[in-house]
Amino acid sequence: MRTYKLEFLFLFVLAILSFLTLFGNESTGTASGNSSNTFWLPSAVMQSTAALYAVFIAIFILSLQNNRENINSIANRIKPTLKVVSYTAAGTIYFNGLILIVFSLGTFSEGKMKILLLFSLFSMVASLIAIVYSSMNLLSDISGLKTSSEKLTYISDLVRGLEGPDSENLLMKNSKNIDFCIQSLDDENPEVRAIAAEALSQVREKKAEKALIEILEDRSSTVRIAVIKTLTLIGSEDAVEPLIKQLADKDPAIRARIIETLGNLQDRRATGPIIKNLDDKVPEVRFAAARALGILGDERAEEALIAKLDESPVEFRCQVVQALGKIGSEKSVSALISRLQDKDPEIRKHTAEALGKLGSPQAVEPLLRCLKDKTAEVRNAAAYSLGTLRAEKAAAPLIEMLQEKDPELRITSVYALGEIGSCEAVEPLLELLDDNNPWLRQYAAEALGKIGDIKATSSLIKNLDDPELKVRWAVAEALRMLNKRNLVKEPGGGI
Repeated sequence: MRTYKLEFLFLFVLAILSFLTLFGNESTGTASGNSSNTFWLPSAVMQSTAALYAVFIAIFILSLQNNRENINSIANRIKPTLKVVSYTAAGTIYFNGLILIVFSLGTFSEGKMKILLLFSLFSMVASLIAIVYSSMNLLSDISGLKTSSEKLTYISDLVRGLEGPDSENLLMKNSKNIDFCIQSLDDENPEVRAIAAEALSQVREKKAEKALIEILEDRSSTVRIAVIKTLTLIGSEDAVEPLIKQLADKDPAIRARIIETLGNLQDRRATGPIIKNLDDKVPEVRFAAARALGILGDERAEEALIAKLDESPVEFRCQVVQALGKIGSEKSVSALISRLQDKDPEIRKHTAEALGKLGSPQAVEPLLRCLKDKTAEVRNAAAYSLGTLRAEKAAAPLIEMLQEKDPELRITSVYALGEIGSCEAVEPLLELLDDNNPWLRQYAAEALGKIGDIKATSSLIKNLDDPELKVRWAVAEALRMLNKRNLVKEPGGGI
């Protein structure tokens, strides 16, 4: 019974309408005379309803053909809608057929004639609404002709799916979803265009890249940022030239994001245009340009960066220093050394780090002087760089730094001494194996392993039962390194 509730309701309504139409009629000459002028209305309603229903069935069949792989699930989902439309159309045709019969018999009152004509119009409107609304929903659900809000919901679900382990199954392996997202890039709603661009970040197809590049000039900054972000993730080489053209965008946030993207793409075609943005009026854009040039690693940017070492603000100068640390030559070393005396400790710190990365022996003496800097962060950066440079001259001052109260300075000094490999650091490092700080014990063991002095063996063995696992691992590795060195010196020997 529950399965056929709609059918029973339909039959009940038809029965009531039939009763009201066929019974209780009184023949009047006036009504009969006017009936000939009203035959066209129920007849037109019947024909219109039949034509609209035929269109609906055609849409339904076409939709099923276009989604053959999901035909069962689609048919089951649409079945209730199909019933409602079919019963409404059938009821309208049946009811208007009865009206024609009554009109042909001419046995009705004038008042009832008006009521029947009114119901005829009502049935036509009901059928029209049911068929048109259901047809639009059918097209929207299956053919992709969704409203902006529906697109937003659908694509948002795809984006959430991209964050899960089965993301490839949701988008990358479904060409219809990819095409739908590409089409949505032209939607009138900027939110839809932005979410569609985000969804395409997992797609590695030329048609998606081309569609994204075409909307780089979208009127919405939100959409442009989403497109730029997606092009970064895709890593499209074809996007480099279009992105360079968009560096003239009026929105500084867009310019900064484009520069960041060009840097991440690591295509040196962008070096020249990015250099020009070192002079941008907006600080954030200049920061992005300096960072990007460092990532690109193009030596052509060296002179332009050196020229910006004295410009404000401090944050920009720090970015310039870091960029020079990645791409600079001896010319950069000389320019950077002079910045070790800068008034701002951040500049001194980043300069010390950059000089270590450049690997020039010319920086050793200036960095040694920085070990006396009043700012702990600067001393720490200098110590680390001296270790990177393996500067033997730094062994003695670094050993002195082991007495610092700042644990970070002590740990960096231990690391640097291990990199330098100075044997005079062995005894001070052995003492640190009993320090209360487990990080110091770990780094001391690692440094002793790097130095390779065999006299550290017995002390290291004692620390194999250290309460900290990371220390025990470091001690074991140090002993392995010492044993390996000893075996090389004395074949067949052991610890």
